[in-house]
Amino acid sequence: MQNFMVLLGVLIPGGPIENRDFSHIPPLKLGAFNVFLTILGIASFALVYFSIEGSTFSFIVAAICGVSYFLVYALDLGKIFPVSPTRMPRALFWIEIVGLILSIPLTLLSLVYVFISKGSGHATGVQSDTMIMALIAIMALGIGVVIFATKAAMRKSPSKANSDDAKKQTDD
Repeated sequence: MQNFMVLLGVLIPGGPIENRDFSHIPPLKLGAFNVFLTILGIASFALVYFSIEGSTFSFIVAAICGVSYFLVYALDLGKIFPVSPTRMPRALFWIEIVGLILSIPLTLLSLVYVFISKGSGHATGVQSDTMIMALIAIMALGIGVVIFATKAAMRKSPSKANSDDAKKQTDD
């Protein structure tokens, strides 16, 4: 599960790999997509703890995350959403291929665990104060990631901005 978080984390718009231009997508739609991706990444991180504890519910959520990862990568690789006029970097392409492939065993193994465990779940020993503080920190981090990713994705890539400027000067 942590592998997916790392794979998805380096794909944050404006980050080291994802630098495509999504300025043509409405900010609300792009922001909603970034909220979904951020929740997916944070949920994946939280699932590690609960999976180690043996919570059956965490494996159900892990299966849902596996399907979500598959859909995110398949939609992007299939050029369905989000579509960018900027070409996908080669590193991004390969990371998404790996993520797509890894999402399949994540989903299947999570479902196998759910069916084998027959609903027996373990209670966790997390203190409520600790959980509240962790949730506040995670929400603050998530809000920061969404704001950064949405702003970065809305910026035109330097090459597109330069070509737009050149076109504007030619028209004048």
